Amino acid sequence: MKVTLPENISEITLDQFQRYHKLSLRTDLEVVDFNKRKIEIFTGIPFQKVNNIKQSDYDYIIKQIDEALTKDCEFVDRFKLGGIEFGFIPNFDDINVGELGDLRNYVDKETELHRTMAILFRPITNKDLLGYYTIENYSGTDKHCELMRTMPLHLVNGALGFFLNLSNELEIAIQRYTMEAQAKGITL
Repeated sequence: MKVTLPENISEITLDQFQRYHKLSLRTDLEVVDFNKRKIEIFTGIPFQKVNNIKQSDYDYIIKQIDEALTKDCEFVDRFKLGGIEFGFIPNFDDINVGELGDLRNYVDKETELHRTMAILFRPITNKDLLGYYTIENYSGTDKHCELMRTMPLHLVNGALGFFLNLSNELEIAIQRYTMEAQAKGITL
């Protein structure tokens, strides 16, 4: 049996991560059973067959999976998946009520990350020579959310990291503005 191990986060799909996250919430498993199920998720080796793996290979596989899950990643605004080129929402100033409402519903739930990604990344409908693009109008997450389960995890983490950085920058700007206003005697 040929086994493919993820060497980095780009070789892990969102679906695998969601299954792993669900596994990590279980409190009824011993470490050995947890690791056997982790191997099943990331390699495709059936749970019962993991017992047949040499101990040294088992240890290596666990180490390799753990390393792949912890790799840093950069934000990527465009990618191809299933023959479709997807682009990140190009301008958050133009976000509509439906997009924002759905983002608020899904963004903090690992079980709904495929829906979050279907909001943030949509098929590119037009590109120009300068690299600017437009994306498909938002009509809910149903159309592409299942395809998003197959997207590489580094793209997901890059998008979530983008939001974390944006949030941190906004918090700093608010604090700076508040301090400047107070220094000027302006009551907020």
